[in-house]
Amino acid sequence: MMKILVTPYNLLAHYLRSIELVKKINMDADIVFLKSGKYDNYVKSNGYKLTENTLNTYDTVIEKAESFDFSWINKKSVNQTVEALIDIIKNEKPDYIIGDTYLGLRIAAEHCKTPLISILNAYLTHYYNDLRPVPHTHKAISFKPKVSEKTWNKIVRTVEKMTLRKVHTPFRKIRQKLNLKQYNDLFDEFAGDHNIICDDPDIFPSTNLPNNYKYCGPLLYSCTKQNNKLLNFLKLHNSKKTILISMGSTGNTSNVGDLSNSFWQNFNIICTGAIEEKQTENIYYTDFINFDKVSHFIDLLICHGGNGTIYQAINSKIPTIAIPTIFEQEWNIYRFEKLSYCKVWYPEDNIKNLYKLIEEMTLENTLNTKNTKLKTELNTVINDFFN
Repeated sequence: MMKILVTPYNLLAHYLRSIELVKKINMDADIVFLKSGKYDNYVKSNGYKLTENTLNTYDTVIEKAESFDFSWINKKSVNQTVEALIDIIKNEKPDYIIGDTYLGLRIAAEHCKTPLISILNAYLTHYYNDLRPVPHTHKAISFKPKVSEKTWNKIVRTVEKMTLRKVHTPFRKIRQKLNLKQYNDLFDEFAGDHNIICDDPDIFPSTNLPNNYKYCGPLLYSCTKQNNKLLNFLKLHNSKKTILISMGSTGNTSNVGDLSNSFWQNFNIICTGAIEEKQTENIYYTDFINFDKVSHFIDLLICHGGNGTIYQAINSKIPTIAIPTIFEQEWNIYRFEKLSYCKVWYPEDNIKNLYKLIEEMTLENTLNTKNTKLKTELNTVINDFFN
């Protein structure tokens, strides 16, 4: 029987979309996920196995990313990660590896001579056909109004190229030590022998894609668990409009301000990511929701700008406010906002402006809506790699 090792980076969104992808594998396979310690219950509830060891490297990535700080990528952290991944691969002996943005995995897979299939967002490739914007908190943003848009975009792309090359330095050194093929920059380390882009090509376009890159469309997790208490809460409070606050594993719910403020009394609130499930007069706190079961109750989504979260809102025609805190979320919402799929509010702004935006969007939704492209050939895309 073929064995597949699945290695998502240790964030919920990466585990969920990896689970959704492997559900499409229609052949006999022994599928083993990298043990997370945080999200193992999602893996086990879908019937998949876990590795014996966890791999919690790059543990400061979210904290550092908020300030556009790449110091977490260094000789020590990359070496530790690659060595640990090599040990796991040798212990599991997979025929294939499916990875999701785990830096160092490509080196480990090449060293172990194991084919790697990478799940990627379009903006993490060299073929993405739009700008990755400078984060709104970066000190360089103050120069943007002083130059033309064309000049600014040229500067951004030039500095980006230099940064990606510089940050890639420890990977080049390890590749040299292990006698592996050399690559140019950090984006090369996200790629694999085969690459699956989990985006809508109309929203996140690419140009000149090589044959080993295929779009599969958004990978939206299908949850089978139903929360009857939450459904009853929504049915009993249907006289008010409902706001879903979903900040994922990288967001911060406090960015929406104090939920005890009288403003929020005008709405029903579902707040995900809670440590414990509880209910107040108008707020339901829970860890996770079955989006498909509650989406028709939701009048507005407030989120961190996560890729999958916004795709879910678009497909359900739910107006969305994104509140990003890290640069990758800003890369993501740049396209969604540009195409009028969401509005953006930043935590540094006056909270009263957020309240005003919420009131406007719950009264009238003027955002773009469409059904994103989840290509029907996803089964073929993933299964062709194993033939």
